[in-house]
Amino acid sequence: MYRLLYDQVIKWIPEKSRVLDLGTGDGAFLKRLIETRQVRGEGVEKNGDLAARCIERGLVVHQGDILEGLDQYGLNAFDYVLLLGTFQELGDPEQILREAFRVGQRVVISYSNFAHWRIRLQLLFTGHSPVTRSLPSPWYRTPNLHFFSILDFQEFCQTIGIREIEHAYFNQRGCVRWRPNLRGELGLSLLEANDLEPSRED
Repeated sequence: MYRLLYDQVIKWIPEKSRVLDLGTGDGAFLKRLIETRQVRGEGVEKNGDLAARCIERGLVVHQGDILEGLDQYGLNAFDYVLLLGTFQELGDPEQILREAFRVGQRVVISYSNFAHWRIRLQLLFTGHSPVTRSLPSPWYRTPNLHFFSILDFQEFCQTIGIREIEHAYFNQRGCVRWRPNLRGELGLSLLEANDLEPSRED
């Protein structure tokens, strides 16, 4: 499932683009993106051990949280900013997204779909917070702070003026094209912010 998701991201990134990967992990995907698309890639990773592994791979990775990492870059420093698997873990996703669009022209986001049918059934029949293959941790150990569906994410983008250029959805069997809000476990979106609304603080 994750391989298909990462394969799709690679298809969306043109060769020799400038890419910033937020939440780089051990750097395996950023390294692959650099090798296959010849991008100029950098990363931001909070975990010190994972950041060290990125550096061992020869990657340019800054250790720190995502917002601190974005603060280091100027306007339109990148063509693409990646937020793969971390969006639902962000304390203030709207602020992070605005900063991502400040430094990048397009943003690629992946996220878990909390309206998947297995999650719905667990809540309905057990009355407990769900634990599934795509959400393996109990509620008290999960890094997730926001629990939203594909439809919720689409409404969020419309509300703040972000345009979804491309999207793809995945479950254990592969790509999902029919009723993704019910059948998809993961969502993937390529976004532009031509009509991004001013923040409440502006």
